Amino acid sequence: MTTTIIILLIVSGVLLLIGVVVGFVLLVLFLLSKGGWGRPRERYSTPNLPAGQIVQRQTVKIGAVTYKRCVTVGIATEGLYLTIWRKTVLIPWSEFKGVGQTMLYWQRVPLLTVANPPVATITVQNDLFEIMRGRLMASSR
Repeated sequence: MTTTIIILLIVSGVLLLIGVVVGFVLLVLFLLSKGGWGRPRERYSTPNLPAGQIVQRQTVKIGAVTYKRCVTVGIATEGLYLTIWRKTVLIPWSEFKGVGQTMLYWQRVPLLTVANPPVATITVQNDLFEIMRGRLMASSR
């Protein structure tokens, strides 16, 4: 009788652990596909490597997901290149529809809205935004 209870407790624990792991994996996949990189990658994917002024190892937040020091950014005449995990997107400057502010690592930073209706929001650090500012302002005229 005691052995049966111990076996049931072990099986229950293993099943609970499997459920937690599966739930975590599903949450991460959801955030990556809907809350982050997925939508911009579907719409703006390009086979080209980043061009223009290249800035590597940037921290960029796309939607709800922060990509810390793993983004290569290209600031070119044709638009903003972002490369994450060997996948590159090219977002034309004309697709940026608004610039707001948000908090990232306890600092006020720019929040860029992409497309109308919005495809994504992109949060960049102030130093990167200063490099992009001229291109963004030129496209809004």
